[in-house]
Amino acid sequence: MNAANADKLAEVVSYVFHPLLVVIPTLVIAMVRLGSTLGQAIFWTVLSIAIVNVPMALLLFWGVRSGKYSDASVSVREQRTSIYAVGGACLVILLAVLIIGKAPVVIIACLISAVIATALGYWINRYTKLSLHSAAMAGCTAVLLWTAPMIGVIMAVFAPLVGWARIRLKHHTPVQILIGWMVSMICVFVVFQLML
Repeated sequence: MNAANADKLAEVVSYVFHPLLVVIPTLVIAMVRLGSTLGQAIFWTVLSIAIVNVPMALLLFWGVRSGKYSDASVSVREQRTSIYAVGGACLVILLAVLIIGKAPVVIIACLISAVIATALGYWINRYTKLSLHSAAMAGCTAVLLWTAPMIGVIMAVFAPLVGWARIRLKHHTPVQILIGWMVSMICVFVVFQLML
């Protein structure tokens, strides 16, 4: 594979496994596997998209368009502070809505994991970037390994591909990929162990 094709593949992998996308089927599958109806799972997932994914997508779009962010991956570490602040606020709001609305325990556990991982990411970002793509991929893989092991194994196979893509596109170093994996997987496994 030549360099141009490798770069194109890396871009496709980064879009397909984008943090705002990979969580969508993960939430639906986890809720259905733990007893929710498909309708309930879709309802809570759509609500999650409205409260977190849509504002974050709009922030990214505005940030790139206005020049506040260098690119859609927010490759400059110092520019990521607002991503963590807005993302963290959206996650906390969603968590409150889920608790008040008596959402399924598994989605509440997912959100608690995400809030903790985001707080850790914010702190780590003072020193180095962590790969949000890898963090989302590893977190979703951990959730699926817990709730739908066969799908989790399939996701685990793709996690290194996502890491390769982020390194190939020069958005992250191998250490930043590993940090992303470790932070989110540890958060999911600890929270799930305590809650499920």
